[in-house]
Amino acid sequence: MIELRRLIKNIIFITALFCLFYVDGTAQKVNWQNLDMRTDSVLGVSTEKAYATLLKGRKSSSTIVAIIDSGIDTLHEDLKSVLWINSRNGSHGWNFIGQEMGQEDIVHIASDKKEFYDSLSYAVVPVSFRKEYSVHCKDIAIVNQKIDADNNFIERLKQSKAIIERIVQKMGRDKPTWKDFRNYMTQDEDEKEVQKIILSRMPLYADWKQCKLNEVDNLINLVQYHIEHGLNLGNLEGDTTMGDGNVSPDAIGIVVNPNLVPYHGTHVAGIIGAVRNNGLGMNGIADNVKIMMLKVNGNIRELRDHDLARAIHFAVDHGARVINMSFGKPYSSNKAEVDSAIKYAMDRDVLLVHAAGNNGQNLDVVEHYPNPKYGDGSGTAYAWIEVGASAWKDDSSLVPAFSNYGKNSVDVFAPGIDIYSTIPDSKYATYSGTSMAAPVVAGIATLIREYYPRLTAKQVKDIILKSVTKITHNVLVNDKDGIAQSIPFSQICKSGGIVNAYSALKLAEESSNYVQFRK
Repeated sequence: MIELRRLIKNIIFITALFCLFYVDGTAQKVNWQNLDMRTDSVLGVSTEKAYATLLKGRKSSSTIVAIIDSGIDTLHEDLKSVLWINSRNGSHGWNFIGQEMGQEDIVHIASDKKEFYDSLSYAVVPVSFRKEYSVHCKDIAIVNQKIDADNNFIERLKQSKAIIERIVQKMGRDKPTWKDFRNYMTQDEDEKEVQKIILSRMPLYADWKQCKLNEVDNLINLVQYHIEHGLNLGNLEGDTTMGDGNVSPDAIGIVVNPNLVPYHGTHVAGIIGAVRNNGLGMNGIADNVKIMMLKVNGNIRELRDHDLARAIHFAVDHGARVINMSFGKPYSSNKAEVDSAIKYAMDRDVLLVHAAGNNGQNLDVVEHYPNPKYGDGSGTAYAWIEVGASAWKDDSSLVPAFSNYGKNSVDVFAPGIDIYSTIPDSKYATYSGTSMAAPVVAGIATLIREYYPRLTAKQVKDIILKSVTKITHNVLVNDKDGIAQSIPFSQICKSGGIVNAYSALKLAEESSNYVQFRK
């Protein structure tokens, strides 16, 4: 039997980093993340309660939030009216990758001194260079493992394609519908797993052939391209391509392959600022937001430090007061450049919100980038919030198995299971992941800065952490061996709780009055 459950996981990872796609019959209602525990019996962040009470009749200041991600569908019915517009050129942001594929960071790291070390063995390497040589060999091994994983993934995709075609042939229909696939009965476990993929993804396309083309055929081509270009140790490319260099305020950005649809970034954008109460789709958290789109990764192409640093600078220079970053990786090729950009944001009163990741790991003992700790030992970013994902039930299952955690590394948790939000072509879907939890926090931060613009980024962070709904019971999280263990929630993040918009706004009111009194 082929590993189709693993295939589903890989499809998710490649098409939407730090985002998981779920179809769950027990899923909560649309906008559950905005509901209230006391009135709705779900552990949401009480956004609707805040609007109905604290914010009713109040005026706010328009606030720019930058989403550094895979791009956004700028024509989406629930987003197009809230997109930031560059007054000098009419664009909504910037595409920093220029092309969809260049070498991954790990390839650049492994390629450094490759020619020098390739002809040597450990025995002949000078003692003073052996540590560096060992690290180099480890980096080369990581690249080779990625290539092997991609090749295995392609084989599984090809097998899945054959199974899809077999199912269609068995149904005996030229144009089977979603309902036909739902009603298809089989005892074959492989067919059952492929059937799940079709049922979850087919609603996004005109028919099953278009679904197969985009979800399988095109993905095979993308992964093959990733092997040949993204993991090519022989010829570094893409570092000085379009989208780099000095970003002119009059420039519009680079258009990439239109077939590479930004599901991830569009979903994140909706959580933060989809138009509220317009009768469409769902409600975002912030009501007077302008969303800036900054593209730094794609369907296959992995985030690179240089692109991230440039994106942070762009966001700060163009007025963003909150930056959402729903991505991460286990290594960094140029942490100094990213740290410099983060310090630039700190000096200019910008709050950074980052997803903790979906590896089910303790970030206190596992390296994860980007992070707020400066590599030069000069301290940490004081206006940075690291976010884990939570579910709606206030019991031991509150923390989903995929969410990273860490008493000293993760600040707060926020709703990140079955979050219904915008996806391309003016559609909507339910995703799960810390990628969904981070924009919940970014939305609350934006809301605070809309209604209390005098508060600093550091004050907004402190308010969000101090106003959490405290969780006093144990929860299940994975240990270093991937085995579930029961520990106090207070031991998996700094704040010991779930963010709450209503409580944060109440505290912001008190803090704002204090700030104004002092002035």
